[in-house]
Amino acid sequence: MEFSFKYYEILHYFEAEPAMVVMCAAFGVPLLMFALSLPLYIFRKIGLDKTLKPFYSILYIPLAISWIIGFILMMILLFTGVSGIRMVLIWTLMYLTYLFFGIFNRKAINRWIDDTGKNAINKKSSD
Repeated sequence: MEFSFKYYEILHYFEAEPAMVVMCAAFGVPLLMFALSLPLYIFRKIGLDKTLKPFYSILYIPLAISWIIGFILMMILLFTGVSGIRMVLIWTLMYLTYLFFGIFNRKAINRWIDDTGKNAINKKSSD
């Protein structure tokens, strides 16, 4: 008996072309960030900005970190000959780790972002 899995073809593709994993890590993440920004922009225009503001950092910080570190890591893995499926699993686990860190430390991250913004404003006004 065999499991039915819809994305099996894409795993074969990533196994055959591991460079595409690097391309997805390099260009797919910014496209995903842009695609996520459109609904959030609409929610902001509707007036849900105050309720959703704490969750922006949960979405964008893990994506930004996994974009930068993930691309570098995928390049290293590509040049060392790691298989494409393992590269996909490593990137997915890396992103999930950053996501769970962002979820469990949401308050501290948001406080740090607010303090950094206030310090930048205070520094600008004192100049």
